Amino acid sequence: MGSTRCGNQGGFTLVELLITLTIMSVVGLIANSSYSDFKQRTILNRAAQVVAADVALTRTYAIRERTNVSLVADEANQSYEIRDAAGNVLKTRGFDADSDLRLVQLDVIAGGDSLTFDARGMLVSAFAFIDVGSDADSKRVIVNGLGRHRIITN
Repeated sequence: MGSTRCGNQGGFTLVELLITLTIMSVVGLIANSSYSDFKQRTILNRAAQVVAADVALTRTYAIRERTNVSLVADEANQSYEIRDAAGNVLKTRGFDADSDLRLVQLDVIAGGDSLTFDARGMLVSAFAFIDVGSDADSKRVIVNGLGRHRIITN
């Protein structure tokens, strides 16, 4: 007739489930911290590339308009403007809390916290540095007298 099954039944024990949950938690913590570091580095690299592109844009404006054009930094607000010789604002960029590229440091190391290109596209000063930084790291955009730029890790 009907037989009942006694003996081993399939399944996991409580100890096996707890060990699995512990291992999954540790792996999740490691992945989360790695992702956070990756995200910070990506934001910083992108911000440095944006600054370098805006330096090139400033130079292009100067050559195209045949006049001096400056990238004028407002380091307290982590922003800058690109202005022509008459003071007209051609472009504004901000890296503050409202921006998707939030920085804690924007430092222009040149005469008067600005970069100025003349009508031939030459930097008025011999060179300039623009430091951009997040909480953990910083990058430096180096601009030489010819307007060439490169990005290095500080």
